[in-house]
Amino acid sequence: MRTWSTHLLTEYFTAVNAAEDEETAIASAVERATEMVEAQVGAVVREGRVLGAYGFSGPLPEAGLLAVAAGESLLDVPYLGELHAVANPLGGENADALIVCRSGQTFLTEERQMLQGMAQVLGLALRSIRVLAAERHLRAEKERQATTAQLRQRLVESLLTIQRAISGRRPLPEILDAVTGGAAELLHGDATVTLLLAEGGTDRRLSVASTCGGIEGGPTHEAAARDAMTGGGVLIRPAGHATVIAAPVRVTGEMAGSLVAQLPGDPDQYTEQRDQLDAFAQQVSLALTDARTVEAVREAHHDPVTGLPNRALFLKILNRVLASRGTEADPTSVLFIDLDRFKAVNDSLGHEAGDQLLALVARRVRSCVRASDTTARLGGDEFAALLHDSPVEAAMVVGGRIVASIKEPFRIAGRDIFIGASVGIATSREAVERSETLLDNADVAMYRAKKDGPGRVLVYEPYMHTEALDHLNFRGDLQRALREGEFRLQYQPLIRLADGAPTGVEALIRWHSPTRGFVSPVDFIPIAEEFGLIVDIGQWVLETSAAQVARWRRDFPDLGLNVNVSGHQLVHPRFADNVMRALAIAGLPSSAVTLELTESVLMSEPDLGKAALHVLRGLGVQLSIDDFGTGYSSLAYLRELPVDELKIDRAFIARAELTGEDLALVRTIVELAQILGLRTVAEGIENAAQLSALRRLGCAYGQGYHLCRPTDPAALPARLAERMVEEPTGWPVTHPRT
Repeated sequence: MRTWSTHLLTEYFTAVNAAEDEETAIASAVERATEMVEAQVGAVVREGRVLGAYGFSGPLPEAGLLAVAAGESLLDVPYLGELHAVANPLGGENADALIVCRSGQTFLTEERQMLQGMAQVLGLALRSIRVLAAERHLRAEKERQATTAQLRQRLVESLLTIQRAISGRRPLPEILDAVTGGAAELLHGDATVTLLLAEGGTDRRLSVASTCGGIEGGPTHEAAARDAMTGGGVLIRPAGHATVIAAPVRVTGEMAGSLVAQLPGDPDQYTEQRDQLDAFAQQVSLALTDARTVEAVREAHHDPVTGLPNRALFLKILNRVLASRGTEADPTSVLFIDLDRFKAVNDSLGHEAGDQLLALVARRVRSCVRASDTTARLGGDEFAALLHDSPVEAAMVVGGRIVASIKEPFRIAGRDIFIGASVGIATSREAVERSETLLDNADVAMYRAKKDGPGRVLVYEPYMHTEALDHLNFRGDLQRALREGEFRLQYQPLIRLADGAPTGVEALIRWHSPTRGFVSPVDFIPIAEEFGLIVDIGQWVLETSAAQVARWRRDFPDLGLNVNVSGHQLVHPRFADNVMRALAIAGLPSSAVTLELTESVLMSEPDLGKAALHVLRGLGVQLSIDDFGTGYSSLAYLRELPVDELKIDRAFIARAELTGEDLALVRTIVELAQILGLRTVAEGIENAAQLSALRRLGCAYGQGYHLCRPTDPAALPARLAERMVEEPTGWPVTHPRT
């Protein structure tokens, strides 16, 4: 029989006493005790249950083990037979015991003594673990109670601070920020708290009045806010892997908005936070109801960025002026001023720079009118001027002065910024004219001026209203088309002129409206850019075409993709991220993609365009200047652009028979591209004569109806396969585009 050593006993005592829970202590004790006396099986019986069974390969004989604990000396074990058993009490009042069983020789007296000692050690360890667990639970409960008391105290202190700010007539934005900040700090370290207030009007649009935290909830927070307002009580519900709590805000008994919190984890753990958020929402209600200070009134009527009257105050002043005018007075004129290219500056340089620019614009507009006239910021990049007793001729002079003033560079963030303005004018002699109507007419004239080109000043005429209504309807149709999937893509191959092989495809968007029929991109793209829809439309084109080309590359591995990019997309702060996300989802390598930008876009904002191109080049995509030759870019500027391709505008090869002048111009562009190391693509190849001339001039690639028409996705693979086997001399002649 193997003898045990002091070392083994020491290991046993150490392992049992080091265990942090009862299960670990029992398992360690049973295994070591069984092995030390060369037994086959072992277990612990504690509080009438068998625990830590060791060595049993068949069904556990629980009844037999309980009998051994009660005094039996034999145990019948499946597959092992009848074993000698010894139960060693763990101490205490119960019949708890450490049991070991073996075949053959019975247990010696010294073995029994050793096992009894081991059982006593195990019993002491188990009782100690239980006592420590109870102490930890008690300590945790006391800590929880203390934490709860501290949170309640912090809640009271935070609410008192807000109440003092309300009583002290602090500025309303400061009070609302204190509410969201205090709630976020109290609720959870990772909480985001947003105050959404309902604006006026029939749609009761919700806008963010204050927020604290790093998560923008967007539609999730707005939906919770509306549900809380509708239900009239606090709601709590899951939102993905987080929890959203929304508490309604009332002003003089009416629903005015909601205080919304987003916290990590499940809703079950946030019962107390639900009540805390409701308490903060009540403070918002009190603050909004009590917002009668001079500062609050000013904030309700003045733009915080420029200090100018806002739209509401401007209309009040205009109403008062119209009502007080006599019939012999000169007409009242309203100027509606809209900035050109402001969004590009705001997106590329940030909102802080955008606010600085708006403040500088406000100064220039004020400097162009008389001290008795009224200027206002209507919202966004729109301003207005009210000219008292001013006929239309004088108003046009003022409008021209404003356009010229804003055309001068603005110094923002250490650089010169160039923007422009379009101005619409409406005048009235009628005292009964509504101020909203006069301002709307000036707005309509401004839209017509902007449509005619930047830097225009136009006076309202009745026919413009119908045009403007059509314009807005067009916008609604575009929004619906994007929402309901009315857009489609066709693809036109890019052909290598040397051998006629297709090397890539250009994605071309198509729109067949249910009400308007086929709408040309020439008609709807400018409107999409004007109303800010082009970013979403462009992203759809990129994502859809990238996924399609990735599938085609399984059969045509070297196929590339060309996608047109608007200037609004180029300067969008997340455009590079959006490009990489679209390519990653599609599984299309960035080297297979060429982004096309028109020369005129790059020249409109040269510094911003160049910086954006360098970012895109860093992603690995290729860049192309589309419609080259029409944008008046300098050679020095062209050399600085990180582009790979020039697309020769179709205007240079539009004639059926190219003249000597046409050929000279195309040759100049091709040679320039070769010097700069750029590939050239000729657009609009309509016949064999044009194709032959371009090949002789050294143009590398081409597109056009003579080579291949834009094709639906389902038919394109067959067309690509056909072109792969066609000889250049056998290219079919197709009809020119009509």
